[in-house]
Amino acid sequence: MKSPDFIFNQMQSYYKNGLSSSEISDLRMKYGFNELSGSKKKNGIFHLLSVLKEPMVFLLLSIGLVYFLIGDSGEAVLLLCSVIVIITITIYQETKTENALNALKNLASPRTNVIRDGIVKRVDGRILVPGDIIILNEGDRVPADSKILTSEHLTVDESLLTGESIVVWKEKDDFIFSGSMVVSGSGMGIVETIGNHTEIGKIGKAIEEEKTEKTILEKEVEILVRRIFFLAVIFCLALALYFGIGQGKWMEGILSGLTLAIALLPEELPLVLTIFFAFGAFRLSQKKILTRRSSIIETLGAATVLCTDKTGTITQNKMTIRCLADLIDPPFSPDKDNLVPEKFYDLIKYGNFASKKDPFDPMEKAFLKIADFQPDKHLYAEGNLIKEYPLSSGFFAMTQVWKIQNDDGYLIASKGSPEAISTLCNMSQTQTNEVMEKTKSLASKGYRVLAVAKGIFPTDVLPDSQNQFSMEWIGLVGFEDPVRESVPEAVRFAQEAGIKVIMITGDSGETAKSIARQIGLYFSDELITGAELKQMDESHFKEAVLRTSLFSRVTPEDKWKIVRALRAEGEIVAMTGDGVNDAPALKAAHIGVAMGERGTDVAREASDIVLLDDSFASILGAVAEGRKIYDNIKKALAYIIGVHIPIVGASFLPVFFHWPSVILSAVHIVFLELVIDPTCTLVFEKEEAEKNLLKRKPRDVSIPLLNRNLFIISFLQGMLSLFAVISVYWIIIARDGISQSGRASTAAFVTLVFSNLLLILINRNWTETIWESFRKKNSALPFVMIGTLVILLSSLYISWMQSLFHFVSLGWLDLLICFSVSFFSVIWFEIGKLLFRNKN
Repeated sequence: MKSPDFIFNQMQSYYKNGLSSSEISDLRMKYGFNELSGSKKKNGIFHLLSVLKEPMVFLLLSIGLVYFLIGDSGEAVLLLCSVIVIITITIYQETKTENALNALKNLASPRTNVIRDGIVKRVDGRILVPGDIIILNEGDRVPADSKILTSEHLTVDESLLTGESIVVWKEKDDFIFSGSMVVSGSGMGIVETIGNHTEIGKIGKAIEEEKTEKTILEKEVEILVRRIFFLAVIFCLALALYFGIGQGKWMEGILSGLTLAIALLPEELPLVLTIFFAFGAFRLSQKKILTRRSSIIETLGAATVLCTDKTGTITQNKMTIRCLADLIDPPFSPDKDNLVPEKFYDLIKYGNFASKKDPFDPMEKAFLKIADFQPDKHLYAEGNLIKEYPLSSGFFAMTQVWKIQNDDGYLIASKGSPEAISTLCNMSQTQTNEVMEKTKSLASKGYRVLAVAKGIFPTDVLPDSQNQFSMEWIGLVGFEDPVRESVPEAVRFAQEAGIKVIMITGDSGETAKSIARQIGLYFSDELITGAELKQMDESHFKEAVLRTSLFSRVTPEDKWKIVRALRAEGEIVAMTGDGVNDAPALKAAHIGVAMGERGTDVAREASDIVLLDDSFASILGAVAEGRKIYDNIKKALAYIIGVHIPIVGASFLPVFFHWPSVILSAVHIVFLELVIDPTCTLVFEKEEAEKNLLKRKPRDVSIPLLNRNLFIISFLQGMLSLFAVISVYWIIIARDGISQSGRASTAAFVTLVFSNLLLILINRNWTETIWESFRKKNSALPFVMIGTLVILLSSLYISWMQSLFHFVSLGWLDLLICFSVSFFSVIWFEIGKLLFRNKN
């Protein structure tokens, strides 16, 4: 049996020499590289085939084929371009998960110092293996999950993983995690786990498993398009068979069936969605909101829950001094100008003397910042730093010794936990109790509390321990990660808009409650910790998540589970965050919102929306844009249905019932769709938002886009427009005789165009009349209205256009009849608006 001394000597030799080259080769074969493995890349053919299976793309290709068959290559090329745009956008979105994992790989593989073959080498973190001895210094990024072997006052920032904005003290045998940043001190560690087995690797795995889903609206439109497509095929075949079998006119039947199919198929709908989302994304980009997935804007408008991280999202992720206190008077809170009373000058000054001149620690930076606001008071540390007594295990205080020019002796400054500083000051038990009572009071407000002390040492022989100094108590300093200025108002607006705001943080409960009160979050003083969540079964977990608005001490896995539980209960979830720890939850939510300035690459790549200015308030602007887009899509859909019904009827009825002349041929339908496309994509897209957009509750996503009420209204609009077209046709026939059927067809077509324009006007706003809506600016409306009328009149009175459309000239009385009948076909809807408004 080997003696303990032999084992100790062997371990010392191992730490000194590290792994040998032969050992590294064996370990590489066993564990691989220190990198995050991603899913296999899919080739371009796979992506293309998956996109072509989409009903919306198949619809556009089918309609394009129909246009080619009837010789209209211009419309076919336009539709083909639309297909190319949709394919490009879809393939881009499918690569997002892969990009998120690549960002994780870069973050998890920094360069590091490692001992190998007895030599210290600077290597890429990717080649580390379990058992490697790494050396950590201030400013280093930890390359792998490791166990601390030696610690020289080592502190790290783990906020990237935990969400806590405070540094963590690390001692021998503690674990340090990949992606953490060394704030101060130095140490050595032995690599325990690499790659996917690290904590950051587990996050990467969670992101990979979360698949990008279609938005709610995309799913609804997919179902709608599929149904309309099959309906068009059935009608087309039925009409072709009727002429072919019944009358032996197969060619006429096929052309009539194709014409009817063109009239039925809403090829505008895919274009409407593409253009509405593109314009919405452009407007948001002007407000410093980047939409990585433009179709998600509408889903954000339907959000019922907004889950948000605290650190870096609600707060600024930087420590600020919010409270200065002694043991006599009430605490003082600096205002926005950070001006403080003279009695606290020593507290700030000696806080700086107890800090490094060029600090990395956020609390030490806060001392410098508040001193900057008192520039003429000389509250900075000036002189020569002679010695530092760092934090030590079990005694959380640090002391620095300075030599000041022209002063006798040495200036001593200490800062640390109130318990430790009271010990340095040799306080009585009564005084210590007062200190702890004051500390508890400040901590209950969410502050992180440090105490500061000062002293003078007369001789050149400095003691070995800071406990041997005779120190004088100065006071307490309360630190806080301040709330972003725009957040309280944004939270209020969100709650007024029917959106429940939930704050999820890795910080302490008291800090979470303090921040929640500052931002006006509804939480009824109920707070659930991550430890409590882990003890709950599934049913209690879901109940707690639905009931509570405040969670503290949660892990990345807890955040992910909370989002998944909310989704399972039917909530539409938006999640905001900026750190690696937020990435799985961002990916799991319906809408992931990342911070652009302070956010990590991982969070940005896992999100759908990026706030370039990190303004939490910008989310409400995106919500409003989403609600506006959905409203305007519904208006456009109502218009599309209302317009297609008279087009279908005017194409089908004259042929089926053998009227004296047809009303619409293929060229007429193409002309009408030159009107339909720009009006849908421009007029309705440019329409202003309805009143009180952010005062109403989120829409019920169980109600489809084309719900019963919308279909009934659109169907009635379309049927009355069709009735107007048929009425004018037979009025002219009755007045002028069958020999003037060409004039009747022309008048019917003009009536249909007038009805189209009036349908645009009545669907602009469903609560205001046409005359009231004219007060609202719509930059596209005048161009569409005037342009349509100019083209219509040109086709009536310019000879070559008359020949193209097979029109005859109409007199002013004919035009008056056309307009009057079309006007009376829509006036009922205006009356309905007034009656409904008065009833409400």
